[in-house]
Amino acid sequence: MNTRVLSVLAASLLAVSTPAFAHHSAAQFDLSNHNMYWTGVVKEFKPINPHAVVTIEVTDEKGTRAITFEGRSMSNMYRNGWRPGKVNVGDTVTINAAPRKDGADGGFVFSIQTKDGGKY
Repeated sequence: MNTRVLSVLAASLLAVSTPAFAHHSAAQFDLSNHNMYWTGVVKEFKPINPHAVVTIEVTDEKGTRAITFEGRSMSNMYRNGWRPGKVNVGDTVTINAAPRKDGADGGFVFSIQTKDGGKY
């Protein structure tokens, strides 16, 4: 084959495969029926794509610490009732999440319930 054809083919394959590297899976979370509930104060809430991030400060038998959770995309959140301003820094929330498989704090958010009863 011609060197130019091989170069174009290699560049094309690289361009097509690059988006696959950008996506990450939920493989690090135990998505079986072992949901955990965490209640705390929102320290950070980023409703961003591809996955929202929420950090809450919790106080329990381990002490007070910040725990970060990963959630769904903005479009999924929006379809489930979330709107800007529904979850804010300083709010007390309860997070229903799949725990991390490695046993570390955090998890994959299934829902966030606000103090006023809103559930997203």
